[in-house]
Amino acid sequence: MTFAPEPPRGLRNPILPGFNPDPSIARRGDDYYIATSTFEWLPAVQLHHSTDLAHWELVGHAITDRRIDLRGIHPSGGVWAPCLSVDPEDGRFYLVFSIMKSQTVDVFDVDNFVIWADEITGPWSEPLYVNSVGFDSSLFHDDDGSKWLVTLEWETRPGYQHPGSIVAQRFDPATGEVGAPVRIHQGTSDRGALEAPHLYKRDGRYYLMTAEGGTGYGHSVCLARAERVCGPYESDPIGPFLTSAPQPYFGRDYRDFLRPEFFNPDAPMQKAGHGSLVESTDGRWWVAHLSSRPLPGTTSCVLGRETSLQEVRWNDDGWLRMTTPGPMPQEYVDLPGEDISTSDLDVEMGAAGALSPHFASLRAPIDPSWCVSAPEGLRVRGRDSLHSRFDVSLVATRLRAFTAVAETTFEAAPVRYSQAAGMTLFYDDRNFLFARVSWSEQYESRTIALVRARTVDEFDEVLVEQPIPDGPVTVRLQVDQGLATFAWRPEAGAWHDLGGSVDSQFMSDDVIRGFTGQFIGMAVVDALGKSLEATFTDFAVRYPAAEVRDAADDRRLPTHTTP
Repeated sequence: MTFAPEPPRGLRNPILPGFNPDPSIARRGDDYYIATSTFEWLPAVQLHHSTDLAHWELVGHAITDRRIDLRGIHPSGGVWAPCLSVDPEDGRFYLVFSIMKSQTVDVFDVDNFVIWADEITGPWSEPLYVNSVGFDSSLFHDDDGSKWLVTLEWETRPGYQHPGSIVAQRFDPATGEVGAPVRIHQGTSDRGALEAPHLYKRDGRYYLMTAEGGTGYGHSVCLARAERVCGPYESDPIGPFLTSAPQPYFGRDYRDFLRPEFFNPDAPMQKAGHGSLVESTDGRWWVAHLSSRPLPGTTSCVLGRETSLQEVRWNDDGWLRMTTPGPMPQEYVDLPGEDISTSDLDVEMGAAGALSPHFASLRAPIDPSWCVSAPEGLRVRGRDSLHSRFDVSLVATRLRAFTAVAETTFEAAPVRYSQAAGMTLFYDDRNFLFARVSWSEQYESRTIALVRARTVDEFDEVLVEQPIPDGPVTVRLQVDQGLATFAWRPEAGAWHDLGGSVDSQFMSDDVIRGFTGQFIGMAVVDALGKSLEATFTDFAVRYPAAEVRDAADDRRLPTHTTP
């Protein structure tokens, strides 16, 4: 008699699926919190809450208004690598974040800010500028009451080690005073691409956790320790204690961050790195880290970088080690819990156009000047094209699984080709699919078209265009393992195919060399007079069936690469 293998037990990673990178985890009492990066999307810094490390809820954002200015920010710029911490003296939350303004010729123009709040849901303070020395700044609360900013100092000079050193600066939030930067570390491993420093203290020692190896397939989490906050720091003798690519390699001063040559077909989770440490209420230790899931058989991570969780322990020599053999991240962890239910991922617009925290906009917050919740639905006024880095009328939500169905019903009356409204599968201002209703002189009527924009193309490609009658239109998008299929129907009419299945793998970090992920949203464009209004009476993204994460045993190197 043969028996089917027993399914793995415990909680399945990622715990925050879809575009949720650079996690910073903290605990206050019995409650756990994770902050994740949002880049050019607003509201800024997603804030998640849990009481058991297994079930997480998006409870809000740190910045929901115009306290930061992201208009004009390049794709994958904006709000990077938030660090969430709790002051042990008064329980106040502190959040440090970077705004990456420019990365021209490898000179990074970046400003770092600190905000604070008594409750995770706010209100949060006005941003306090602290430095521009580099990015991935974090805040450490020492047990003597002092506070330290720890940042990667970005090195721009030829002949010096790239990307630079970790620096520490004493910080007084009461006065805003920031001390002179002191270089304390240049990397635990030889992987290079040093970043994401976090300081911790245990048994009188200071521990510096860093990400090394680039934020791609050579990524990792490393540790060093010292007797004093400013060092000297001793490197962990094994190098990375968490990585999807355990083989040693030399990558110092290597500028590529994706490093696809280190794709590891044996790793359950890819791109593991950028870790943050927390002790749970039962005395166990956990590292929240970013990870990615390529589409089976490829290295195309269309969902972007996600958040996973691993259990670690302190060994007898005082170093962190995985509780499982070796440094590779595990898909399942020893926590009570089940796979994330597909219904838990569903996102929909509420009655009268109400929007949950899962909806976002580009570079400026949603406000009544262009987007209004009304009894009839969400009323959106068209502004710039989807290629703009300024005033884009787009309301979208993250794609959080490889299989999804999105649907929206809307009404719009364009009178010129430069006016449009519809649904988009969107990565950035150079890469998207747009199923849009517009006006055509050729047909002398409204039309619906599927438009594809890609970095490699000189102009937007209209894949298909069809005349449609007046009245409301419903658009449906089916996403399935890297293929996007749009359809439409008139009010109370039959469904019509719109262009067939289109490969959407070109919208991935690995092809675009970006840091975000795919979004599904409602968009309105008006290059005529910025006056076209579309009313979306409903919008929903549903994940109707549990996806098969291991659909292909053949986890080969990319079949889809940059043209």
